[in-house]
Amino acid sequence: MKKWFVIAVVTSLASVCLAQTKPTTKKMRALAGPGKKEQKKEQPVKAKQEPKKATTAKFSMGMIEGDRIDLGYRLLPIAEVVDAIEKLSGQEKGEFESTSDFNARKASALTGKFMGDSSVEDTFAFVVRVAKGGAYSDGLKYDFNADTREVRLFALPKSSSMNGIGAPDYQTSRRQSNGLDQFDLDFKIDSTKTYEASNAYGAKVTVEETVSTVLGIAVNKIPFLTFKRESYYSDPIPSVQFNMENAKAARELPALKALVVMKLADPYVVYDFMHSKPTRDKPTEITSQGKYLTGNILGIVFYSGLTGEVFARLPDRFGKP
Repeated sequence: MKKWFVIAVVTSLASVCLAQTKPTTKKMRALAGPGKKEQKKEQPVKAKQEPKKATTAKFSMGMIEGDRIDLGYRLLPIAEVVDAIEKLSGQEKGEFESTSDFNARKASALTGKFMGDSSVEDTFAFVVRVAKGGAYSDGLKYDFNADTREVRLFALPKSSSMNGIGAPDYQTSRRQSNGLDQFDLDFKIDSTKTYEASNAYGAKVTVEETVSTVLGIAVNKIPFLTFKRESYYSDPIPSVQFNMENAKAARELPALKALVVMKLADPYVVYDFMHSKPTRDKPTEITSQGKYLTGNILGIVFYSGLTGEVFARLPDRFGKP
């Protein structure tokens, strides 16, 4: 009985709603006059403006010759370049293929084009955010003394050694690389999870596992940086020093960027692998795969991320016409 009552109420409400909308429609038609159809006024639809996308551009030395760098260009990200080179060179050796034939086939593949008209013979430049430096830091950093208005810029490569693990053809040509200047440019976490682990005595602990990829540059020793290389620098030597007004420094330095310009060289990408096992006192398991473009750094340009103004060059005349 209750069910029929509910259906009756819903039906009644629907009829009431319909009864309210129909007279309104008739009234609208009557106001339009006899023989005339009701006309709906169409509202102009505003076109949705898409955000302006930066134009992907192939690097040329002409881009850094002036006093400003065009911020409208999107240079190739290092992740895309590494991925493209791996696709060219990451071939598996055939079961009945000699090592010399495999290496010749791989070298031939690397003469091809990738990402449009790019090749391993080109000059590449990568945009790097310049962060505020601190104790035991490395990479591209800045420091500002508000009392003296002095800006100090640092280019601090790590002393690097690559174990070669992770290379597509690691079983064919194990290659370790020592004495390289390393800059980490990109980092991404591939996966995270937790799991329960126990030791021989039955003590249990929750382990946090992280798998990540590091991308960067590991090049021959940079000739215009003459200081001793360290893993981390406690008292670093600045590469550039100049003065800047405090108000301008407050705007510019947090947005400071650098272009790292390099030429690739065989083997083009070098690899490093790190894994740390969890312990009871430190229940974290970390796996990290490093992939680094290798070759020679030609120069570094520090510039404004707001206006493109060039603040400094390493070496001083680099990129100037």
